[in-house]
Order: sequence, then structure tokens, then C-alpha cells
Amino acid sequence: MGNVSVSELRYTVGPSSYDSVGSKAMQVKKFLQDYFPSQDYLRRLGVCVFEAEANLAIHTTSGGDLLIVIYNNRVKVVAQDTGPGIPDIDKALTPGFTTAPEMARQLGFGGGVGLNNIQRFADSFWLESLKRGTTLVFEVWNDDSTQFDY
Repeated sequence: MGNVSVSELRYTVGPSSYDSVGSKAMQVKKFLQDYFPSQDYLRRLGVCVFEAEANLAIHTTSGGDLLIVIYNNRVKVVAQDTGPGIPDIDKALTPGFTTAPEMARQLGFGGGVGLNNIQRFADSFWLESLKRGTTLVFEVWNDDSTQFDY
């Protein structure tokens, strides 16, 4: 049953949309409260979605998309863009390393911990970046065996 998709949410994140960063993460958490009542689970998932959303707003030239696939025991998130790509993934995964523009840093974004936070809180993590875009896929699993029936 764990591989049955229950629902999907799709969001578009605009480039430099700093004023709305976090709004998609809040919508996801609110929607999922009925599926996953564990506040710890929703917090971990919320951090991951927030960081993915922020990365799309900060680092893309044309924005990107978030796909949230809800299963009965986990949530899979795909963040995808057609931006300039990440030149050095190892460097991007180094805590504190950032390529965020000055404007993003002045607003409190771009501290170089987004991908690290996702790696830390997600149960699976996959990142691929080419010159014409980046795809990030992660899952946050719910250990609570008392799932809803569908």
C-alpha cells in the first residue's frame, strides 16, 4: 500500500519571489494535517519544502515547479527548474557555501544551508544539475503506522 499515490499538489515558484517564499510550504503542511497528524513529521517535511521553494526563488532565472506526491506513508517532492544549473554540486552541499545574489542575502535568504537542511531532514535525497536545469527529489517518510484508510 505504501506505493499508492493518494494525492498530488503542484506549485509554480517565480524567480526572485522572495516575498512569497514559504507560502507553498505552509499550504503543503496545512493540506497534509489531515493525512499526517504528527507535528514532528509535518515540521521535518515543512523545512524541506521551504528550502526547496526558497532555492527555486533564489537561484533560478525563470522559476520552477514543485510537485508534491502524497503516499499513505511518505511524501515525495520534486523541485525542478530550467535555470543555469549548479556548477559544482559538492560545493553546493557544503554548509555555508552560497551563490545567492546580494538582494536575497539582504532579505535573510541564501545562507548556504538549504540543501543541507533537506539532506538532514529527508529520508531520501537525489540531486541532478545540468547546464539547463536542476532536479531535486526527496522523500520524507512517516513512521506512524496509524495511517488513514482510502
